[in-house]
Amino acid sequence: MAFNDGDCIQDQYGNQYTLTIDEAHQYITGTVSGGQGGGPWILVGSYVQSGATDPWIYELTASNSNAGQAGFVAVFKIKGVQPNGAWYYEDGYGDQEFSFAPCTAAPAMADEGREALAEGERRGIRKA
Repeated sequence: MAFNDGDCIQDQYGNQYTLTIDEAHQYITGTVSGGQGGGPWILVGSYVQSGATDPWIYELTASNSNAGQAGFVAVFKIKGVQPNGAWYYEDGYGDQEFSFAPCTAAPAMADEGREALAEGERRGIRKA
């Protein structure tokens, strides 16, 4: 799916991203809510596009305004070629690839997002 100004898109756990897109400067701002909670999350990012019909190569950074909240990372990144993305943390690639979907769709892994993390496991915006 293409990213459009004002869109609400979600990741595999139901975290919802509301996007504001500045096409003149290729910036993305917005918020992250729902899903696994932990926010509100502030979203900033940028993208490049080779041609008008080509997908975006993007990088989004989300910052938890409640960074001291137990069980959640303070900052995470999602990088990819739209509509696909992968999670990144302070220590690098999170081995979690997915495709964004409209907020009206059922999250692909909503139930898994509510399950407790196993020792050493990390998923979405929660930290191991």
